[in-house]
Amino acid sequence: MVTQKVIKIGNSYGVIIPIDILKSVGLKLGDEVEMEVIKDTNIIAISPKKNKNKIMKKIELNNWLNKFTKENKGLLKELAKY
Repeated sequence: MVTQKVIKIGNSYGVIIPIDILKSVGLKLGDEVEMEVIKDTNIIAISPKKNKNKIMKKIELNNWLNKFTKENKGLLKELAKY
């Protein structure tokens, strides 16, 4: 995880994205990205426009798995015994 500060850029605010992170998702200067707040979290998702559906599906699956695990903790512990 990388920590960055929010900075003022003209009349807006921004966050610098390190080059290694950009490369890891296949982004380069001039590419379009989409940003959104993930419902019921404090997460701002920034994704390459071309990969939005794939990334959102992964986020939704992760959220579902976390919820399922919390709701079924006892059952999962029992199943782990076998």
